[in-house]
Amino acid sequence: MEATCAVCLEAFAEAEAARLPCCVIPPTSTTRFCRRCIELICERSTAGVGRCPNCRAYLRLAENGELQLSARTEACACCGQIRAVVETAGGRALLCDACLHGVRRPLLYECERCRRFQRIPHPMYRYQRTPDEFSSDTWACHVRCDAQTRWRIKPSELCRVPAEDAPEGWGLHAQWVEAIREQRRQERGEGGAAAAAAAAAAAAGPQVGFRRELKLLVGLACALFVSWIRQ
Repeated sequence: MEATCAVCLEAFAEAEAARLPCCVIPPTSTTRFCRRCIELICERSTAGVGRCPNCRAYLRLAENGELQLSARTEACACCGQIRAVVETAGGRALLCDACLHGVRRPLLYECERCRRFQRIPHPMYRYQRTPDEFSSDTWACHVRCDAQTRWRIKPSELCRVPAEDAPEGWGLHAQWVEAIREQRRQERGEGGAAAAAAAAAAAAGPQVGFRRELKLLVGLACALFVSWIRQ
């Protein structure tokens, strides 16, 4: 029985289905995912921690290759607040969602009041409906204002915003999904080319062997003929 992956839109066998620890998806559901796409989501995300495309739970790949939940309620190692913390790859730190993105990507933002730029260790872009609008939430301006102000990301920093974490209004999520689809197409193309080359080599193998043996026999016959003439 085959199903269609909701990410790469390709058919996959039941053995290739992703076993998600966060949600139970019936085999008859139209929203199913192949394992490789979920692996790519984790591999392409911050610290190897991805989001389930169905329920948005945090997932990571264990050392044995199994998909595991990667969040629990605990004190964040960065801000100290009791929140749902994410265990990074290798279990090195327990950070809340905001600190995970902010600490690893402290981006430059423009203050609405003084128009100066400040590097903020918090994903303030999450509160911007569009990249051009100022955030709905505030952060302390330490450059000039010394007050809580609104911010917007510096245009040159837009490329550093994880597409899977950008607000829906930015239109980056579709690009992120398309990037995964393209990688899957490349993987299938490389795999198909390798399989075709292997099949061609296997098919050519007996013919090559036959031609080699025939060449040896012809050479031996010529040598015997020359030896007979000289006698």
